[in-house]
Amino acid sequence: MTHRGAPNQGPLRVLLGNHRTLVAGVIGALAGATGTVSAVSGDAGVLEILAFAGIGVLGLLLAIGYVLAYAQRPR
Repeated sequence: MTHRGAPNQGPLRVLLGNHRTLVAGVIGALAGATGTVSAVSGDAGVLEILAFAGIGVLGLLLAIGYVLAYAQRPR
């Protein structure tokens, strides 16, 4: 099965090569950072703080994965 004319790409590279992944990663990183700051300044427990920090880290990983997949595209 081919995706957008690239028969040798795996499903992870297809996912990371989509520009929507970059948008979701940036939004996730911003939401995680904002939520973590809000949770630390409020009355949140450790679990809530770690949850928001995890969302931020996953968003950052998605954004970095997109950049790496974009850098490996053939020109």
